[in-house]
Amino acid sequence: MENEFAQDKTLVNEFLTESEELLQRMDQDMVALEATPKDSDLLNRIFRALHTIKGTSGFLGFEPLVRVSHSAEDILNSLRRGEIQLSRPIIDGLLAARDQLVAMLRDIREEGRKEYQIHGLLAELEAVQKKAPSASETKAANQMDVSQEAGNEVAGSTPGQNEQPAEAAPASAATLDSSTAAVSKADGPKASDLKTAPQPASAVTTGQSMRVDVRKLDELINLIGELVLERNRLMRLSRDLNLKRLAGPDLDSAINQSAARLSFITEELQAAGLRTRMVPIETLFRKFPRMVRDTAHLLNKDVELAIRGEDTELDKTMVELIGDPLVHLIRNSLDHGLEPPEARVAAGKPGTGTILLEAKQEGDQITILIHDDGAGIDPARIARKAVEKGFATSERVRTMTPGEIMDFVFMPGFSTAEKTSDLSGRGVGMDVVRSNLKKLNGTIELESVPGQGTTVRLRLPLTLAVLPVLLVEAADEIYGLPLRSVIETARIPRREIHVIEGGEVLRLRGEVLPLLRLSGIFHTPSSSEGDPQLNVVILGIAEKRVALAVDRLIGQESTVIKPLGSFLRGASTLAGATISGDGRVRLVLDPAGLLQSADGPLHRKTGAMA
Repeated sequence: MENEFAQDKTLVNEFLTESEELLQRMDQDMVALEATPKDSDLLNRIFRALHTIKGTSGFLGFEPLVRVSHSAEDILNSLRRGEIQLSRPIIDGLLAARDQLVAMLRDIREEGRKEYQIHGLLAELEAVQKKAPSASETKAANQMDVSQEAGNEVAGSTPGQNEQPAEAAPASAATLDSSTAAVSKADGPKASDLKTAPQPASAVTTGQSMRVDVRKLDELINLIGELVLERNRLMRLSRDLNLKRLAGPDLDSAINQSAARLSFITEELQAAGLRTRMVPIETLFRKFPRMVRDTAHLLNKDVELAIRGEDTELDKTMVELIGDPLVHLIRNSLDHGLEPPEARVAAGKPGTGTILLEAKQEGDQITILIHDDGAGIDPARIARKAVEKGFATSERVRTMTPGEIMDFVFMPGFSTAEKTSDLSGRGVGMDVVRSNLKKLNGTIELESVPGQGTTVRLRLPLTLAVLPVLLVEAADEIYGLPLRSVIETARIPRREIHVIEGGEVLRLRGEVLPLLRLSGIFHTPSSSEGDPQLNVVILGIAEKRVALAVDRLIGQESTVIKPLGSFLRGASTLAGATISGDGRVRLVLDPAGLLQSADGPLHRKTGAMA
């Protein structure tokens, strides 16, 4: 008979949400514990997480969960009591138990509970615990090492040099762990086995629910209360108007005050609503320590992952959508960015490579940085490959800057990898990463110094829900330009416009910028041909700039962007659409697409219209 509490959907959902969060944290904590085996706080936190999952699982009658968590808990308890020493096989066993719990929780959430064959896993956990070196064995090994070292010391050594303090025991434990890891690497799976690697706990979350800080909800409720009060005021104004109590200046003043107040409350309510969707990017970053650990092990590399800015908040939808691009980029760094330990030592570097993953907010954007201290990318090599593959001529390559040459990496089918693997190679699939970021109204930048490392920067909007835009007009149609890409606006004398190689350019304060005409992009006649000056918007992404000529500048507005239908989905210069206050559809332009078109046939065509 099924447990009656398991029939309570609310209770089960709360259990699943809490357990999934505990397993997310546990994944990161166990990797950290492997690096700092004497961290008792970390060990106790992992133990408490498993104990909580075991207790609630028993209450709800989820027996397989109880058995797996209980076996893992036994190992952790032995570690807490100092009966055994931490080793790589123990961490591997605990991570295997954690992955099994993740799979079970996913089945419960999807209402697909199964009969699990967990006897092999339980036997493995028991064997790992029995084979783990005990504290007494480790102490004896330490004393033997000290005695051998003392016998090898030359006469006249400083008294006390041969003594090993009791606190040094972890060093020997680390030596034992390293030898165990070496055996595991020799017998371990190949890189192709990564396809079957267990999914991190973050993949379990279905997005059906999320936890929200109660302070954010209080703010939302307060603003709703303010909105209700303003509604009451408008209703009173309506009654007064019907009864002819208000007229002339008094009516105008009352309506203006109410409209201003309503506008303020609406904007605050919109901002508060968006804040309820904001979650720390830590929920995404948690899965990468485990991924880096397992992948480095498969590649026989020593890698440290440094994470910064994990408390940076981002829209929950954005967090879910950027997961795959980040996985691809970090695997690139692991597979082709960082050299093997022997190659690093030969190059004068530490044998252990470092990957930095950092997030920070810059205005209404978030920047995510992935940096490795590996071999870097040689622009000359990229240029040679570009010429070989027919992406550019040798003459064109000689006139390009290093940054422009690096952009070849993002072209479909471009790769400098001499051999392929099941891991993503640098350059393989990078076009997919860029296109996925473009769908999120984001950009990607690549910088590299040969021999020193590579840095990838992702720039994303904080949310996809609301987009501040600059409204511009061309041929009596109004368009939106994402404000984050607008550098400045200006009125330029037409004599500053020139034609070079069939394309228009603009001279602005000594800088030459490619010029696009918005009316030319959509093949419509310009309504400002008689004006001796030209209205231009300078758009910029990273170091790239382009000038966009428009008929009229209207102003700024916060709008909700909607995706385009299938008919316009392939339009590279369009990011989406929005609906204006009068009910008309306005197109929102894509600055990245405009920058890309500045060097293409579209630019030459619009230049010919001058």
